[in-house]
Amino acid sequence: MATGKQEHTTHLLGAEVVGKTHPRIELRGRLDELNARIILMQARARAAGERQLEADLEEVRVKAVREAMMAEVTDAPCGELALWGLTEEEIHQRSHTPARFYGKGHLDLHADMGLWAAEINLLRTLVRETELVACRAFDDGAGGVTRPDVVKMLNRLSSALYILIYNYLPEGFTRFYGRIGQR
Repeated sequence: MATGKQEHTTHLLGAEVVGKTHPRIELRGRLDELNARIILMQARARAAGERQLEADLEEVRVKAVREAMMAEVTDAPCGELALWGLTEEEIHQRSHTPARFYGKGHLDLHADMGLWAAEINLLRTLVRETELVACRAFDDGAGGVTRPDVVKMLNRLSSALYILIYNYLPEGFTRFYGRIGQR
């Protein structure tokens, strides 16, 4: 670990200085990228007059991404993820059993899902990549992680974005698999 701040180093926690290749610094970069991508999509939604989509994404940005960023940087615990009036458990259940909640099977991701759903799906994949970076950054060397709260938050955020896709599918979208709408 470096003792003084140099161009290739940065602060991790308090006065602790680490190289910019430190896994937690990579995680911060991924969270920052995710935040930027959400803002870009919000700008597109606003330009298209999609105010509800913009608001849904703002809730994701503030209650999930900002929360994860602050928890990581300050070493504070991450709260439970609640979005759009849904609890963490409700988000989990809806993402795993969409037929029960939406009357449709799991998504067969395809260009037919339209621009908004496709962009939400892209955000979902970025969250999954960020979750993997978090798992590496907080690897305890014994098969677990030192920050299960951050990893869980990102896991639930991926699920939340998956269920958000259902709200923005175009009329007539039929590409589903599972018990309902088998392909």
